[in-house]
Amino acid sequence: MHAAALPVNGLTAVQALEKLDLGRGQRLLITNGGGATGVLAIQLAAAQGIEVTATASAAAAERLRGLGAMEAVDYHDPNWPARVRGGFDAVLVIAAGTADAALPLVRDGGRLCSLTSDAPAEERGITSWDLYVEPNTAQLVRLAEQVAAGTLKLAPEPLPLSEGPDAFARVVTGRAGGKKIVLTPA
Repeated sequence: MHAAALPVNGLTAVQALEKLDLGRGQRLLITNGGGATGVLAIQLAAAQGIEVTATASAAAAERLRGLGAMEAVDYHDPNWPARVRGGFDAVLVIAAGTADAALPLVRDGGRLCSLTSDAPAEERGITSWDLYVEPNTAQLVRLAEQVAAGTLKLAPEPLPLSEGPDAFARVVTGRAGGKKIVLTPA
């Protein structure tokens, strides 16, 4: 079941972080840190010594700090951008509609990677792009090894195939709680 929860979200997180090219001590903002891709990106970045701030619901804050986020900011607060210390080296946009709010928080010459196809125009020397995941066997093997070793935590939620329509509705309406739902034969 863990293997089924890993490919798309895991590869997306790995490829985004590789493209952002951050190192130990640098600062990263992740919007929608509580989602399935966000929780993997937090763990992978924190393991590299990157200081992560994430937006998520207030209910997810403790969980995200436990996964390595230094700070979690409630995205329900319309003033969330004012609640974080700017000057991020990079932003990983996972929540649709947050790229424009996050851009001013990036330092001059920083980077912004959008997974929601809404990367803003480049300004102040900030490189900005949309990322689309690509298959990569070697990356997937490394992720699977991290899961097997317990250094990368997943929280898949198994549901019987008969609950597929309800599961789909939860995902589409953002009520999956950061879990990857895996449908299994009943």
